[in-house]
Amino acid sequence: MTLAAGTYFEHLKAYVNGKYVMHDGTGGKVVLTEKYFRPQDVKPQERKVNLVLPGAGMAFKLDHDDFETSEKKSKPALFHFLDDTAKPWSKRCDFVIFYVYGKAFHADCIEFKSKSLTAEKIVPQLKAGVCWVSSLKRTIEHYTGDTRRIRLRKFVFAENDNPGAYLDANRQLVADPSVRYYHFDEVQGQSLATLHNTSVQEI
Repeated sequence: MTLAAGTYFEHLKAYVNGKYVMHDGTGGKVVLTEKYFRPQDVKPQERKVNLVLPGAGMAFKLDHDDFETSEKKSKPALFHFLDDTAKPWSKRCDFVIFYVYGKAFHADCIEFKSKSLTAEKIVPQLKAGVCWVSSLKRTIEHYTGDTRRIRLRKFVFAENDNPGAYLDANRQLVADPSVRYYHFDEVQGQSLATLHNTSVQEI
């Protein structure tokens, strides 16, 4: 059954595992938080990005790196019934934000990077994020009958102050023109509705 965007969001919120929800949209925004190491750091640093929601929404953190329990990055499997070792579904982007905007239902896949904008560090993770959104949508559809088109965009946020060599005239990645680049300073406190991407995929 095709549901209105707001209704689909409420159903999705009821179905998902809360352990992956980074922020539930309280206060009309989502806060994306990531721990990261710089070469000179003894302890991990924390980066936070606040994004205003144009409607109901929530943010998932798919890239669960646990710096506190191990020196090696550890991630729980996204699909616990599948082997996760070196498989395509072991890749993931950092965040997925689901939100309602007018009558449409949206998903933005976001990858955080420090400075590097090389394709091999961005494109596979964001592609995997799209696959995860598609898998989630179809799993819910198969089990419940709930359906809804999702308008999906891909972004990379980074600290690179001279990204020109990696971007086209629209600030999309040359290596993958479906991915839009933003500096962290540009997006802080902005509404998702104001972020631009010339590529929107419907799932």
